[in-house]
Amino acid sequence: MKYIFLILSFLPFVSKGQESSLEIGILGGTTFYIGDLSSSISDFSFKDLGYTGGIFVRNNFNRHVGIRFGLQFSHITADELHRSVPIPRALNFFNNLKQAQIMGEWSVINISLANDKVIISPFFAAGGTVQLSDPYFRDLTYGNVPLRLLGTEGQGIPGYPNYYKPYQFSLPVGAGLSVSLNEKVKLTAEIIGNRVFGDYIDDVSSAPVVFNDLLANPKGSSLALNAYISNPTLYPNPSQTPYSRGGPAVDWYYLVQFSLSYSIKSGSSSRFGGSRGLPCPTF
Repeated sequence: MKYIFLILSFLPFVSKGQESSLEIGILGGTTFYIGDLSSSISDFSFKDLGYTGGIFVRNNFNRHVGIRFGLQFSHITADELHRSVPIPRALNFFNNLKQAQIMGEWSVINISLANDKVIISPFFAAGGTVQLSDPYFRDLTYGNVPLRLLGTEGQGIPGYPNYYKPYQFSLPVGAGLSVSLNEKVKLTAEIIGNRVFGDYIDDVSSAPVVFNDLLANPKGSSLALNAYISNPTLYPNPSQTPYSRGGPAVDWYYLVQFSLSYSIKSGSSSRFGGSRGLPCPTF
């Protein structure tokens, strides 16, 4: 990740001698999660679609290179009962992520249409995100149960790790297509994959847990709610056999989103800070 930020720090100098343009915008879309409770795209269920929305500022240094800063809210969720698993444990989670991100954008090519009135630009994007993470468990009896301080994997019990932090870092990478409708207005569609550095965005990891340890250290609004949510198939039967709630899967969440931006500062030559896009080929 440090190399990404190093590259981003040099972006303003790429366009030396050109006046940049500045945009503000809003975005919205859907989310889906891949991790311990949904280990691959093939396991994905449409019932686990979430939603996202946010605001951003984009600075285009020239017609190919830009950078954007954004604040975003993303609801991600997954439930084992929505897919086929060998032993259904009824594990589930949802997480309302509050994110701040910085992303560099590289437009591969700019194609002009309708006498330069419309510019189409496919692009790639990458950067860094920090998010406040607070996973919850849904239960018919107890409602939405906050998980971070519940210790479903023994957190806080002697001999186990301490509670995980309320913030996570991720590396977002993606691609999209933007369409500039005029000098001011731009529409963008993109998909961004966020590789999370940490294994608790879903409160599930590969750490070994002994069920008796949870029963002996009850937490929650009822007796040993930490044990019940950790592994509902064992509750309330005691067991000294270690188990893992998750596996080696790396946590990812994806944003499929659309944005609308408005230019509040235009470049000197054009809205791309240089010459206009390539004309549409003619035959």
